[in-house]
Amino acid sequence: MFEQGVQQFLDKSDGRDKLLATVQYVAMFISAGQPGDVKKVQASVAAARKVFRIMRPLESLNPIIQNPTLNSNRPLVLELLAKLKSVLMAIYFGGDNIVWASQAGILQNKTLILRAQKASLYGWAGGSVIGVITELHELQGLTARRVGEVEEVYQARLEKNGAEITRHLLLLVHSLVQALLAVGLLELRPWKPRTVGMLGIIASALNCYMLFPALPAPAKASTKSFAKVA
Repeated sequence: MFEQGVQQFLDKSDGRDKLLATVQYVAMFISAGQPGDVKKVQASVAAARKVFRIMRPLESLNPIIQNPTLNSNRPLVLELLAKLKSVLMAIYFGGDNIVWASQAGILQNKTLILRAQKASLYGWAGGSVIGVITELHELQGLTARRVGEVEEVYQARLEKNGAEITRHLLLLVHSLVQALLAVGLLELRPWKPRTVGMLGIIASALNCYMLFPALPAPAKASTKSFAKVA
């Protein structure tokens, strides 16, 4: 069953992308930013990933295209943040595509490429921060004690929502690590390459875990569903 899960994971372009991302950041961690063969592997793998992301700008904007209106059943701020996140992630992937075009020899404008690279990372950081805010709100709604709720009922509700709480906690950690990784790649903090590499390994490993298909439980089948990640 595990082998079947691996095959299903690798059948997804996202799965191959995130697996290569793990290799990329492992190489960054090992090389510590120093020139050499490992550094070349890091650059080669980073370039190889980009082909899996060509359609991602459109995928990121798809929620807005499919539903441009605001959902009145959700808080206005969260709805606006969701729309903004879609735009920011489209900028992230769009800028990444421009960088890929330069590596493929299609574009030669160095100024445009540098601006696209920065815009891409800032979009990723912004989208990840919005993810943190959204997941904190979801967790607060799931774990807050309701007015007049006695301890026994409260604990029973927490137990019932345990899987959902765990899911949102994982998404919260993932968004936070991605935001920190983007900060490191933008060099907004004086972090060493190995620190940035470790953040990348953690973010990529979480991505792989969330994309890996749920394996059936021995007695009762269970499924897990995660929001699409960068």
